[in-house]
Amino acid sequence: MVQKRAAVLQVLRESEGHLQADEIYRRVKAYYPKMVLATVYNNLHALTEDGYIRHVKTASGADFYDKTPTPHEHALCASCGKLIDADLGDFGAMLRESADIPILSYDLILHTVCPDCRDGEPQKNI
Repeated sequence: MVQKRAAVLQVLRESEGHLQADEIYRRVKAYYPKMVLATVYNNLHALTEDGYIRHVKTASGADFYDKTPTPHEHALCASCGKLIDADLGDFGAMLRESADIPILSYDLILHTVCPDCRDGEPQKNI
């Protein structure tokens, strides 16, 4: 089980972006041909709970997994569906300073058109 969890983590760490569970599953199957999707989901859940990765839920229902567990903002491309990091500086600090209530955590997803789609080259989220 530990080897399969390590394989799931390795796939995420080697990825260039944010991946959905089905893509992680396809890539992990190269290491473990008998891997089942439920095992990938179980390992993704455990890795998220242990703080190794971040689970990003979108309003459209698409779930992504991020190899960077530290808090940061994301942008979702309205054209191709790719999730990308959004660099907003220390947005969390600004929120905490200006809010009248304590902010324990937050999730922010901006809706945009990614650079590939703006350049006329929509890419499949891989």
